[in-house]
Amino acid sequence: MPNELPPQLPEDGPTRLVEGNDGELVERLSSGTATVLLVWLIGVGAGSALLAAWLLAAIVLQLRLGTEHLFGAPGLYVSLYGATGPTVLWMTGRAQGRSLRWFMLTAAKIGLVMAGILVGGLLLVTVVMGAALGPGALRVTIGVLGFTLGVSVVWALATWSADRYIASARVVSEGDQTS
Repeated sequence: MPNELPPQLPEDGPTRLVEGNDGELVERLSSGTATVLLVWLIGVGAGSALLAAWLLAAIVLQLRLGTEHLFGAPGLYVSLYGATGPTVLWMTGRAQGRSLRWFMLTAAKIGLVMAGILVGGLLLVTVVMGAALGPGALRVTIGVLGFTLGVSVVWALATWSADRYIASARVVSEGDQTS
């Protein structure tokens, strides 16, 4: 069996070859690409979740959230919640040539699970505290689910575009190598 040389990737490309635990060469994102990707996905997720929370409060709850809400503790938790969606979506479908439709469906599933956990947690807290659900509980639940589906489209577009960019940059890097 002839010894095959591993493909040579350019130093400044989006990916690099590293040796895995089993001694096999594995293609991984370069540290620069991974950093930019992480900032992109967290920024899109956190920003879209904050916007959705602000719209939900304004439209459904008839509340005007101020900077103390959006940039204080509630905003931090909403941002962390939102940043989770695109990063989990990236880990689910990265570099596998998935279609935009797949990213949208998977983002919707991830978002609905996250919204279900949120609504379920609020319901559990309400029951444990001995409070009754108010007449607006169903309206808020529908609002949370609706805004989550809207935000999941943003997550899908951001994640799919990052995946396509990295795939096309890798192809361009490989093409530069052969010329």
